[in-house]
Amino acid sequence: MRIKLFLIQLLCLFSFQGVAQYTLQGDAVASGGDCYILTDALGGQVGAVWYDELINLEESFDLQFKMNFGNDPGGADGMVFVMQTIGPTAIGNSGDGIGFEGFLPSLGIEFDTYWNQSNGDILDDHIGIISDGSVSHLSPTAIAGPVAASSIGANIEDGNDHAIQITWNPTIQEIEVYFDCEFRLVASVDLINDIFGGQTSVTWGFTSSTGAANNIHTVCLYENATPTGDVTLCPGQSTQLIAGGDLSMPFTWTPTDFLSDPNAFNPIATPPFTQVYTVTYTDFCGDIQNQTIEVFVEPLEVDITADFNIITCSNSSINLVANTNFPAGVTFVWDATAGGSFTSTSGENASTSNPGTYNVAISFDNGVCTAEDTFTLGIDTTTFSANAGLGGLLNCYESSISLQGSSNNANAEFSWSTIDGGFFGSSGIAEPVVIQGGTYVLEVTNPNNGCVSTNEIIVDEDFTEPSLTIGFPEGMISCEFPQVMIIGTVISPDDYTNIIEWTWEEGEGGLLNPTDIDPTAPLPGEYTLTVTFLENGCTTTSSEFATVEQDEDSFIDISQLTMPNVITPNGDFFNDHLKPFLSDQPEVTTLAVLDEYNLKVYNRWGDLVFANNGLPLAWDGRANGNRVSSGYYVINVNYKALCGEVQTGSYTGPLEILYSE
Repeated sequence: MRIKLFLIQLLCLFSFQGVAQYTLQGDAVASGGDCYILTDALGGQVGAVWYDELINLEESFDLQFKMNFGNDPGGADGMVFVMQTIGPTAIGNSGDGIGFEGFLPSLGIEFDTYWNQSNGDILDDHIGIISDGSVSHLSPTAIAGPVAASSIGANIEDGNDHAIQITWNPTIQEIEVYFDCEFRLVASVDLINDIFGGQTSVTWGFTSSTGAANNIHTVCLYENATPTGDVTLCPGQSTQLIAGGDLSMPFTWTPTDFLSDPNAFNPIATPPFTQVYTVTYTDFCGDIQNQTIEVFVEPLEVDITADFNIITCSNSSINLVANTNFPAGVTFVWDATAGGSFTSTSGENASTSNPGTYNVAISFDNGVCTAEDTFTLGIDTTTFSANAGLGGLLNCYESSISLQGSSNNANAEFSWSTIDGGFFGSSGIAEPVVIQGGTYVLEVTNPNNGCVSTNEIIVDEDFTEPSLTIGFPEGMISCEFPQVMIIGTVISPDDYTNIIEWTWEEGEGGLLNPTDIDPTAPLPGEYTLTVTFLENGCTTTSSEFATVEQDEDSFIDISQLTMPNVITPNGDFFNDHLKPFLSDQPEVTTLAVLDEYNLKVYNRWGDLVFANNGLPLAWDGRANGNRVSSGYYVINVNYKALCGEVQTGSYTGPLEILYSE
């Protein structure tokens, strides 16, 4: 008795879903027997029938129905099988729009009975797969066809019912169309993503329209319009098997085991184990067909898997999947404990960024059978230390340095980066070489979990070079001025310690003090200056010369050399020194002209009081640091001058030394 009641309930449910739960729009009317007149044989009509139960595009389907296109061979416009997301209130355009035009998004399989050349139609009554509310086969939204509806090109407006079959395989994403039991068209299309933007369940039904030409358009669906595919059951459950085909013809199921009626098109099956059933029936074209349905009977099972078993810095978001042996009809309830929490849950999928314990409880057919599983998710965010070391200074002494990165773990991975600096060679090592000042950031990665520590240092640089303005000689080298000073040299910036080196490029050259900023040159030549900053080692050599010249016309005749016979070395700055002069050139500093000047002073007893050892110096009346006594003395002078030519001379004569108060 329970089996009979269950059968009656399923039949009522199917009848309610397939017949009662529909919405008619426009000029469509129900004609009984699961049939609907979409348009009458009148011009300017448009009608639609929509089934309130959505069709699931994630599952395969096999729709079988009949269409009648009227009996006017010159009529219009045909019918369209439609899937759309507007819902049961949708109504399209009449005429060549076939009631489909204007639906977005949508997919349509048109059965077009009028030749509209502007739409790219073919002359035959034809089938095409179209989308997004456009009936034009020239539009980018056209998917497949058109092809003749009849395999022999016959006019389908013949007043007869025509068997239509539409199948969808989501695994290979193919939709196929059969007309009068013959394959006519196939299209490969991702319905869910490319047509419906990720939506998995859509409204389905049929549309039609007429224009100036018309026809009566009828579509009939039967209780077996959607034949059953393979079924999965829990032990002890029952299911209704539905076979396609002509309901007025016999149905035979084998084996007959565990079936309520092996000769019904829709028997109830209650197998205790997995069973394969084959049904033999007559299709709408009168051909004998066989259909196989496998009923899987097994306990409901679930197993949680994750893309990673532990949360790390590299894998901070974990996806959990509840894998079940049932292909559809399963309800999933997720729960988290021990610190766990979800980022999101959706059916068999869940995601999280927290460690903890995760549980899923699943049920089938409103809890007829249940199963659950638990998954524990750990965490590892251990970091290794990052020590960038000390900063450094780049200069002309050291134009590159090695950074000194380190970590507290031998397995650490190193990577340096900089925005304003520069590397020489690899930056993916602990001690890279840098050639430019800047801020350098060290990243140390724990390769086991991708966790990163950072540290940074600053490398300064000082490549300041000396800026030189070379000086000039005070005058020319002459007999009177046998050496000149180079003055006026300017070195900048002035906050560096200068290492100075004068050299000469041409001429005899020679400097008395080549490391002074104002050197003295006793010889002519072109002198260059090289300056190095002690602080950074940067060097500049002057691009210009300080040219010291010799006065070729400076010959002085020393034959007129005269020695004074009286001096008064009392410190009054008048006649304090014994020094020779030229009687004909009193303006010349005679001692400056002489290269050798040997002076000896004797007292009146012939004792040597003073000798100058050949130096051209003026005598101040002192011997051994003490003033000699006033009185008469004898002086002897031998001298030599090399300016222009070698000149020598000597003098012996009296000298009186007087001291006046």
